[in-house]
Amino acid sequence: MPRYEGPNVVPGRHWHRLSDGRIQCDVCPRECRLSDGQRGLCFVRARSGDEIVLTTYGRSSGYCVDPIEKKPLNHFLPGTPILSFGTAGCNLTCKFCQNHDISKSREMDTL
Repeated sequence: MPRYEGPNVVPGRHWHRLSDGRIQCDVCPRECRLSDGQRGLCFVRARSGDEIVLTTYGRSSGYCVDPIEKKPLNHFLPGTPILSFGTAGCNLTCKFCQNHDISKSREMDTL
């Protein structure tokens, strides 16, 4: 099974062991049940040995300063710049997603 290692891999929290040997992630309602080497649907959390690790820690998929009107906050402080920041990973699977390649990227992918 693959071991997840490197500077962007850190131990995760919010999981528990199941009686069948798998580990269940408790971060979102999907409750992914992982065997060794598997990743959750979000691609952010993976099982490595006997723990859940975060595989995207410190990996920015992009950041920029945008006008607030570009965001769903357009009636909050009009004319104000806002920092947009994102990381890889998402627990949704929207077919129309403009960021699908980013949301499902693996640690070896260049963002």
